[in-house]
Amino acid sequence: MMDLVLSNEQLMIKNNVRRFLEKEVQPMVEEYEELGKPVPAEVFKSLVPFGFIGGQLPEEAGGADLDYTTYFIMIEELSAVWPSLRSMVSIGNSVLTYIYSYGTEEQRKKYVEPLLTGDKMGFFALTEPNVGSDASGVQATATLQGDSWVLNGTKMFITNGAQADIGIVFAQTDKSKGAGGITAFLVEKNESPFAARSIKKMGMHSCPTAELVFEDCRIPRENVLGEIGQGLKLGLKFLNSGRALFGFVCAGVAQACVDASIKYATGREQFGRKIGGFQLIQEKIADMLILTSAMRLLGFQAADMLDKGLPCRKEASMAKIFSTESVLKVADMAIQIHGGYGYSREFPVERLYRDVRHLAIAEGTNEIQRLIIGREVLGISAFK
Repeated sequence: MMDLVLSNEQLMIKNNVRRFLEKEVQPMVEEYEELGKPVPAEVFKSLVPFGFIGGQLPEEAGGADLDYTTYFIMIEELSAVWPSLRSMVSIGNSVLTYIYSYGTEEQRKKYVEPLLTGDKMGFFALTEPNVGSDASGVQATATLQGDSWVLNGTKMFITNGAQADIGIVFAQTDKSKGAGGITAFLVEKNESPFAARSIKKMGMHSCPTAELVFEDCRIPRENVLGEIGQGLKLGLKFLNSGRALFGFVCAGVAQACVDASIKYATGREQFGRKIGGFQLIQEKIADMLILTSAMRLLGFQAADMLDKGLPCRKEASMAKIFSTESVLKVADMAIQIHGGYGYSREFPVERLYRDVRHLAIAEGTNEIQRLIIGREVLGISAFK
């Protein structure tokens, strides 16, 4: 049975993370987002001691052996303060986890430590200009020539792609095999240079997203991650945890919207009284709290199943759909409570609304999630 009460250790971790983020990180968020300045490397690195990067790795590997639930609780706190930083951390942590899980001993020795210490940052390159929901349609190619793989192709919407040092890039090594011909490669920018172009987007301005162009990019032969032709299988391995995580990401942002709305409603006066005394304002705040709690609970359900090693494809997709759609409702109500100020950049709710819009697209669109749930329930796939 799932325990809905945090342990003393989890509460301590949650409170320590919150205090640090509020003191050291939050004061810089609005300035950096307004100017579109990337999160500073030193801020990214400052999260390492808390276990945001590699915290789920075993202690002998330099991690903290955190379970999913504890790690997700930390991510909720980070999401409430700076969604851009959360996204960069999630990708960096995923790359590290992939390398530790599937890399050879030589690959671990070379890449795990610099990623774990935050000295280097990771990116994950699967999406392409013509490849999104159907990941099996990867068009980038890698051809073996002597001691090198030669990579050609373009990747799109790659978080950390412009400033990261080490990436996992997926490419076709045998087109005749379709999805079974996709291989994952470790690409280090210094030894295998490629072009990167930042993409302007609606929100999360401090988390650069890039288009990556590989033209005869030579990758050492030994940089295959996992087995040749097993790249897509590897790439989809952690999707459930990523989707479950969104329950906490959205709960964090939603809680920030709730807190901002309560502060505004108890300070703003109209018609000779605090607007928090009006029934319609109280109704909105009550609905925001209900939705936020529901996001968190669906996230906890999926996280608990992950911790117990149980299959949770349906539960993770449910958490992803409900949370990413509900957080937009919460952010919208927060803007309405703030009135004209909510639509301006004088208050953070305008930015938070923009920052979460992409979540219904990331980690598999919500349309795809509904088909996954349908397949799980009906036993009939709509993908074929």
